[in-house]
Amino acid sequence: MHEQTVLITGASAGIGEAVAYAFAERGSRLFLVARRSDRLKQVVETCEKRGASAVAFSVHDLARPGEGGEVVRGCLREMNDLGILICNAGYGIQAPVTETTPEMMSRLWQVNYQSAYESIHEALPYFLQKRRGHIILTSSILGKKGTPFSAAYAATKFAQVGLGESLWGELRGSGVDVTVICPGYTATEFHDVLEHGETRIKIKRPFKGQSPELVAAAMVNAVVRKRREVYLTLSGKALLLLDRISPSISTRIMAYVGRKYRERTSSAKSPVDG
Repeated sequence: MHEQTVLITGASAGIGEAVAYAFAERGSRLFLVARRSDRLKQVVETCEKRGASAVAFSVHDLARPGEGGEVVRGCLREMNDLGILICNAGYGIQAPVTETTPEMMSRLWQVNYQSAYESIHEALPYFLQKRRGHIILTSSILGKKGTPFSAAYAATKFAQVGLGESLWGELRGSGVDVTVICPGYTATEFHDVLEHGETRIKIKRPFKGQSPELVAAAMVNAVVRKRREVYLTLSGKALLLLDRISPSISTRIMAYVGRKYRERTSSAKSPVDG
């Protein structure tokens, strides 16, 4: 991956930050995108220290329609190349459907799914002309199996999985690879800044979760091995296996777990921090 140009959205924290460092250590050329300029600049400085051959960044709020395509155009202007597109930006809503307004869902859809679609649509002509490229979508295990109080988030992640599967079929033999990463619960600030409805719902986690560095390493491996889908946690793999055997039982288990570990707290909404 030395000198490969990698565009990463949502690069200022969490999984995106860890992915930036993983590719920097392999001498990649990075184009980093996020909404928070102060955090993004810190990541850029660390990437330069870790061996990135070149680093550029661009501040974008992907909640605005059309910004997904603009970040790709910006990368091609600044770096004059694009080899790997990592659509990682996103945030979550923890609320029942009755408290998830259409406006909340619309913004979530734009950030988590539509901006990724815009980026891919813009990048594909360049990839196909060069007959090379790799698209990575950061989905979730909830993109394969929904859970109570995460319907809006799960819907966006299911859509990413469907997009990735369809693209993989369309692009076979073109030189362009597609990977969908489905992490389980990852220990990042993502869970601290979830948006809520009228009643704040906190899920009490019975386990620690994986590190963002593990997810980043899986992405690097997926590029090397050209993997189509990646599942990281043992619990996630077990859930998908059970779902193939008996969808009814796996759905009941997810419903039970989602309700069992729910903890209702104050009625204040938490801020969204993409």
